[in-house]
Amino acid sequence: MNIGGHLSTKDGFSKLPENAHTLGLRTYQFFSKNQMQWKARPLDAGEAQAHREAAKKAGISDEAIHASYLLNLGSPEDAKWKMSYEAFVDEIRRADLLGVPLLIFHPGAHMGSGEENALKRISKAMNSAIEDTQGSKVRLTVENTAGQGSMVGYSIDHLSAIARNVDQKERIGFCIDTCHTYQAGYDINNDLGAFLSEFEDKVGIEMIKAVHLNDSKYEFNKHLDRHENLGKGKFSKEFYKNIFEEKRLSKVPAFLETPEGEEGYPKDLIFLRSLRIEL
Repeated sequence: MNIGGHLSTKDGFSKLPENAHTLGLRTYQFFSKNQMQWKARPLDAGEAQAHREAAKKAGISDEAIHASYLLNLGSPEDAKWKMSYEAFVDEIRRADLLGVPLLIFHPGAHMGSGEENALKRISKAMNSAIEDTQGSKVRLTVENTAGQGSMVGYSIDHLSAIARNVDQKERIGFCIDTCHTYQAGYDINNDLGAFLSEFEDKVGIEMIKAVHLNDSKYEFNKHLDRHENLGKGKFSKEFYKNIFEEKRLSKVPAFLETPEGEEGYPKDLIFLRSLRIEL
């Protein structure tokens, strides 16, 4: 897997490829705007062009934007769903301008309306967004969740339902977060293959377009979304060897989202290399 990490944009979008390489990363993920605010200033065309050129020069073509945490495309409240939808479409357009192929987003929560209803509203939003951004090359990439609160998207069946109900399959994909998967009740620490085989049967392994590589702070199946630095949580050394040796994931970028962020990524990489994993 191509190893990357979630990076700050404090130096500007065009510096992201250079900053990634300085940290020893081969790709990166970032927020295109403040992830805790609904509104954002429009992207500067020159700045967006500078990012596209810098990424091309660095040979990076699998970077990702992580959408705002405020989005809830499963909301039963029409006003909140509309706000989320409009922000979602804006995220797609920003990704297009920046030349980023993946937009990773949390699917949403049912807020008491039931999981089936939320899953339908998420698929509806994705279908509408694809129609409203025809010609876009951005892949709408659903991230699986830990199943906390009323969040949906924690099970392979949920992800399968979303995929089935989106018409243009070539515009969608999935991001598998290792911490979330483990917390949602899939024991990938001891049997990664079983999870991937079920995903392959129900969704299609080719639909996995990204991995969030995080250790888990808490024990198995607690539905707690708490990441830990690699080698510091509940995952064994064998798990890391297995995921990097897994041929079904060999073309997939793996983004670190560990708690220490950019200060901790070099330590995460040192840990992986200590296992004789080639990065």
